[in-house]
Amino acid sequence: MTVFSSQGRPRTGAVIVALFILVALGLPAVANGASGAEVSISSASDLMAKRARADVTLNSVGSRYVGAPIPIKGYTSDLSARKHKLVLQRHRPGARNWSTRAVQYVREGGYRFSPQYWNRSGSVKYRTVLYSRGRVIDVSNVIKVRVVAKPPATCGSAPSPSTCPKPASIVEQRVVEVPNCPQLTVARRDETRVVSWIWDAGRRAWAQSPQTWVQVGSEMTRAAGAADCIKVVDQTPAGAALPDLRIKDLTKCGQGDAAATGGTCFMIVPEAPFDEDFPALAGKKLLKFGVITMNVGDGPGEIVADRSGPDAASWQAYQSFYDPSGTLLGSVAEPEVKFYFAGDGHNHWHVRDFDTYELLDSTGTVAARAEKHGYCMQDNTTYGPLASQPGVPALPVYAEASSCGKGLPDALTIIHGLSRGWGDTYPTTLPDQAIDVTGLADGEYTVRVHADAVGAVTEADESNNTSEVRISIAGSVVTVVPGTASGGLP
Repeated sequence: MTVFSSQGRPRTGAVIVALFILVALGLPAVANGASGAEVSISSASDLMAKRARADVTLNSVGSRYVGAPIPIKGYTSDLSARKHKLVLQRHRPGARNWSTRAVQYVREGGYRFSPQYWNRSGSVKYRTVLYSRGRVIDVSNVIKVRVVAKPPATCGSAPSPSTCPKPASIVEQRVVEVPNCPQLTVARRDETRVVSWIWDAGRRAWAQSPQTWVQVGSEMTRAAGAADCIKVVDQTPAGAALPDLRIKDLTKCGQGDAAATGGTCFMIVPEAPFDEDFPALAGKKLLKFGVITMNVGDGPGEIVADRSGPDAASWQAYQSFYDPSGTLLGSVAEPEVKFYFAGDGHNHWHVRDFDTYELLDSTGTVAARAEKHGYCMQDNTTYGPLASQPGVPALPVYAEASSCGKGLPDALTIIHGLSRGWGDTYPTTLPDQAIDVTGLADGEYTVRVHADAVGAVTEADESNNTSEVRISIAGSVVTVVPGTASGGLP
């Protein structure tokens, strides 16, 4: 199922459907929970004392036919970053104890076990038990599945509509969840349909005739987590449309920077004014210039990261890879990628040391480095030569409002991204968009900018990330040495 983001680019999210069948005639309602007597771990008060805030939930399933798969999935929350043991248990009719059916190790978010089967009519119960260091910390709600015999498709030696009774209609219900990962939301809706029966003269049997799914109630939205938006794999998937990050020619800045610098894209601020986010720059002589990072590859450069709680310092980052149609192929863990929250005029989460700005003297020695240490990837600048080409969205996909956890210092999931044919501009108006040149002698220097210095994004070409140009500094005047720009995107 292909999902289109609100910005127009096709994206295939994980579409999660929980399906349960209710025979319309005579089937009792499905139990949604369990009484205290069904939790055999200990008394309710003892169990609450052991939970340590962890929570595990098992989704309701409904009625099934004999031998049909029973989906088992649910959610965990308030866990620490490490994996926890999760045990699936079954309670069959007449049994005294619960039996273990499967075990897996989970982190916070959605989980799913292999489908279960029950080959007789009646009811069967399931629950999940969550452990931490060998100790039970929570038991899910109990789901009771009503299992019914499937009506025979034929009857008698001469089946006909008059001799073979028509089976009862079936009411089906399902929950559909569609993640929109660039917006970090999951749309959820409840749907129902009736499956009636029509006579198939060729087969001389009643055949199912399902009606269209109809939405019940209003659509709801919940926050998306990494479990909704990633598909963990060990390496870059074959067939992935890779991004290609490039720094635009440093002498071809945006209109605002061109106007502020008299068209040179560079300027000297003799004494920087005080800024509460960067007090150390106050009074310093700053070399100011804008930087535009573009993605001219075949696919998006996307980083999704999550953490266990708002006080957790460490994030786990993943780069997600898509095929040319926008289908998610897989997500590779990036353990070296670090993040921090800062106020540089944007108030969002930054990838630490993503881009590097350096000033080199005539011998190639680094004379100064930029004060800027972080970067947020988001679509805010179009690249004309790729406009209207396949895979280039007409509107931002990774928009400012939803990217990088803007204004959310307590965020648990963040997303950074650059769409194909889009870039991110860091203008001179940002207080730390500069290199401190206080005390440097006048003369010629090389300004060098390198994109993705930490290697957070796997690209089609890792060798073209640097743009540089020679400049001349004379007091408070800076000029660009003609014909010296190299490596930058035109």
